[in-house]
Amino acid sequence: MKSFMVAAVVGSALAGCAAGGGDMFAARERTVEYVRVFDIKTDAPGPAVVRAASEGISRNINNATLATPVPDTPELQDQPGRFKLADAPGTARGPNCDGASWTAKGRPDVRGGQDMQVVACLYPYKSGYHLDLYAAFSKKEGGWLEWPRRATGMVLGTPEKYVERTMLDIVRTIRQTTSAQVALVEAKPDVAGAPWLESAGIAPGNSTTAKP
Repeated sequence: MKSFMVAAVVGSALAGCAAGGGDMFAARERTVEYVRVFDIKTDAPGPAVVRAASEGISRNINNATLATPVPDTPELQDQPGRFKLADAPGTARGPNCDGASWTAKGRPDVRGGQDMQVVACLYPYKSGYHLDLYAAFSKKEGGWLEWPRRATGMVLGTPEKYVERTMLDIVRTIRQTTSAQVALVEAKPDVAGAPWLESAGIAPGNSTTAKP
């Protein structure tokens, strides 16, 4: 049934190619980057927040590399830390999480997104935590496969939707598990509404999808 749906959408999309303009057949590759920073206020102890963060990322990435670095000083700072990105944009500039109490790094194999990386850094400070999230991948656009690619994404999902779900499930799990108050501090690209206040999704049996 799903294959029939894909074929139907592809056929409909291809029928409208003539109206799309000549430049639609120019193939290219684009790098997509996401940054999300959340402020988290909770009375739960640090280990409980770390467990919740680990559970959250495992909902979508079951082979992420998790770490709980030893802090440079036992005293909490007045202001939270922040990850540092390399100067040059691209999928190779994963952030440095120095000073974080918990880190997670994954490279999921997701349909339509090449060389994807997802990084999460949890920074404790006197008033709570900052959860810094970063994701990047490259994707093919244009060319003769653009319409089939779009149609497949409509039915099976896109790398953008995967990244959004992965990031939101981390902060949603922390909020639900620790009864935390969560506020968005920074977002690139912008976020519509407040989806982090919704319930976290159910962990899928297989966290990634094969490339086409």
